[in-house]
Amino acid sequence: MFNKEISKLKIALTSRCTMECTHCFVNKRGRETISMNDAANGLDLFLGSPGPNKILEIYGGEPLTEFELLKEITALAGHKARKLRRRLVISVASNGALLTEKHADYFRKNGIAFSLSFSGTRESHNSVRKFAGGQGSYDAVVKKFPLLFAKLKNNLHVIFCVHPESAANAYEDFKRLAELGFRNIGIECVHGFPWRGKNYSDFARSMEKITDYVRQKMYSGDFIILNAFMDFFKEKSYAGAFCPFFRDFEMFPDGAFSFYPYAFIRDNRQRKRIAVGNASSGLLKKYLECKPLAGSPACADCLSSYYCLPGLADGSRAYRLRTQICRQALKDIIALSMKKPAAKKYVKYLIKIFKKGCA
Repeated sequence: MFNKEISKLKIALTSRCTMECTHCFVNKRGRETISMNDAANGLDLFLGSPGPNKILEIYGGEPLTEFELLKEITALAGHKARKLRRRLVISVASNGALLTEKHADYFRKNGIAFSLSFSGTRESHNSVRKFAGGQGSYDAVVKKFPLLFAKLKNNLHVIFCVHPESAANAYEDFKRLAELGFRNIGIECVHGFPWRGKNYSDFARSMEKITDYVRQKMYSGDFIILNAFMDFFKEKSYAGAFCPFFRDFEMFPDGAFSFYPYAFIRDNRQRKRIAVGNASSGLLKKYLECKPLAGSPACADCLSSYYCLPGLADGSRAYRLRTQICRQALKDIIALSMKKPAAKKYVKYLIKIFKKGCA
C-alpha cells in the first residue's frame, strides 16, 4: 500500500498535437500514446492512495486527437473511483482547436471540466501558440468560444501560461481573458526558458495589477476565481501538501511517472534520471518507503535532489512570486470580508467552488 496521499494525477494521454507551441517540449514527432494497461496501473496507484478526494487531469499533446481513448480512460477512472469510494473530479486540458459539439456534449454529460490553454490577447497568443506551419491559432480557437460557453460554462477553466518574454503584458492578457468571459483562470509560468531580473519585476507588477483587478470586480459582484486562491485553501485543509506526490504527480505516454514540470526537460537521458518510476514496474523503492514530514532533512534532501535540472528550476521563482502575491491578496480579501458584504460573498463563493473540487 502506497503511504502518501496523491490528490491529483495528470496523465499525458499522447504526444500528438495540432500545434507547435514555442514553449512546449513534447516530442510530437514521436507520436506516443499511452496504453490502457499503463493508464490502468497509474489509476490504481492514484486512486488507491490515501485520501477521499481526487482530481484527474488529462492532457497531452492534444488529448482530443485520441478522443476514444480519452473516453475509455475517464470511464475506467470513474468506475474505479466508485468502487474505492473516492470522490473524483476529472478535467481535460486542450488547446481547443479540435473541439466539436460531440466532445462538448460528452464532457457536459459526464461532468468533466474543460481547461482551455489560451493566452489572452491576440498578439500574446499568436506569439507562442502556433500551428505547425507557423500560423497563429488565435482566430481558430476563438471560433470555438460560443460552443464552449454554451455547453461548458459551469465547468470551464482557462490555463493562462505566462512566458518570460510576455511577463510585462500579463495584466493586459489576463484582462482580455476576463473580457472574453472567462471567470476561472489558472496562471501558469513557463518553464525551460530563462527568466531574468526584468522578467521577474515585470511579472510582479502584472500580478499586483491582476489581483487588484479581481478585487475591483469583486465589489461589483463579478467574481473571478484565481487558481492560486484555491491553493491557499488546499494548504489550509491538507497536511503534507508540500510533497510533490500530493498534487504534482504526472504520468506520460511511455508510462513514466514523474513530477511537474518534468515535461519541460528536453534531454531524454535527463528525463530518465529524474523519473520516479513507471507504470509497469511501479515507483522507485525510496519513494515507497518514505513518509512526508514538512521541514525534515529527508524531505529537504528529496526535493533538492529532484529539482536539480535547469528545466525544472526555470520558472520556479516566477511561481513563488505569483503565489506570494495571490496569497497576500486573498488574505486582504478575507480581512475585508469581516466588514465588506461584497468581500464576504466572494470568500463564501471561493469556499463553495473549492469544496466542489472544480478549481
